[in-house]
Amino acid sequence: MPTTIPSITSSTRPGSPSAGDAYFETDTKDYIIYDGANWRGYVSDGASGWSGSNTDSLNFDGTDDRLDAGSVVTPSATSGTISAWIKTTSTAYQAIFSTATTVDNGTWGWMAVYNNKLRITFRLSMGTVKTADGSTTINDGSWHHVVVVSNGTAYNLYVDGSAETLTNSNNDGTWYGDLTGLTTTNIGSHVRTSAGNFFSGNIDEVAVWDSDQSSNVSTIYNSGSPGNLLSLSPKAWWRMGDGIEANSGTTVYDMSAFSNNMTMSSAPAYQSDTP
Repeated sequence: MPTTIPSITSSTRPGSPSAGDAYFETDTKDYIIYDGANWRGYVSDGASGWSGSNTDSLNFDGTDDRLDAGSVVTPSATSGTISAWIKTTSTAYQAIFSTATTVDNGTWGWMAVYNNKLRITFRLSMGTVKTADGSTTINDGSWHHVVVVSNGTAYNLYVDGSAETLTNSNNDGTWYGDLTGLTTTNIGSHVRTSAGNFFSGNIDEVAVWDSDQSSNVSTIYNSGSPGNLLSLSPKAWWRMGDGIEANSGTTVYDMSAFSNNMTMSSAPAYQSDTP
């Protein structure tokens, strides 16, 4: 980007831009370009950041669609947070975000929809499973914001910005750094020796932190309108069409500083259906 591009802030963007208008935002440190319909943001390494809008999500068919990361996203953290927006009517046991070994009886941890509620499960070994379930029905066909948190000693679950009453809770806060042999990270499916527990519906704005973000849940939820998460320094943030992929191609880019990009398996579809 040329250094002569004028400077603004994210709150002073022009109200009636023309296609091709470009600015440098001093608060986000992003260059932004208006593409004729939306603002697109580009950080200094060329990866798209916050575009100022949320226009797309990914639809998963519940049969074989998923996203695969090239490496384990949270290999050593003993506390952490996973956030996502989801929309589903399925009654199946379906994965939202999962990290696992490649052997069936190995270790794994995932955020899922189970019995129509939010669930977090970590398996340390055969017969040693830590699980906590939420209390709010989230498969009603409406968009819901779901968050699972470990502070290192206990889990907390949140739906639409509010803390859940936990049931079926074996609650010691086990997280990915407590597991061994992790090799896969996925969105929309749980992958061990083979893929399963496929998600049916839409997933948007998935973010992961290597820290307890309980105090920031209301900021992440943003009154029901997904916003810019970069100030919270996520370990990964997949915008599901609103990143550098711009609702095209088979790579869903990580908008954090860590480049944990995801590759489509089968054909989850970009849709203009968002929270």
